[in-house]
Amino acid sequence: MNNKSEFVFFILLRIFVGIAIVGLIVLFLTNLEKRPSDVAFSLIAFIISVAALVMTTLQSVSILRQVKVTQKAAKLVKESSDMIELLIKEDKTMERALREDLALDREIIVALEEHGIGNNEEERKAVAKTIKKRLRRR
Repeated sequence: MNNKSEFVFFILLRIFVGIAIVGLIVLFLTNLEKRPSDVAFSLIAFIISVAALVMTTLQSVSILRQVKVTQKAAKLVKESSDMIELLIKEDKTMERALREDLALDREIIVALEEHGIGNNEEERKAVAKTIKKRLRRR
């Protein structure tokens, strides 16, 4: 319980106690002349009514708290969903860039093979170094 809900709970508790005391006083004053069994029955009915009122109010407070928790959870799920969608977009962008890089690599390999360059290790390293320098300038 947070401070606000504790404050509301204690205010409601005080109101219920006050109503119960007033009800008991009225009950005894109106039943002074009646038989003790009638007073006992009225007292039991009054106590059951007060207990039902307290339980209903506490249930309402619990429902309000649960609604707040559910709303917070829904908000977190929405934020998570938005973040996942953003990650998916970034993933697709990266995938597209990777495919473009692979296509460029294939074109470079084909061009080198057409000119007969890269038949040995030294030529491949020299070509790779030159391409690396040119790509850095981009």
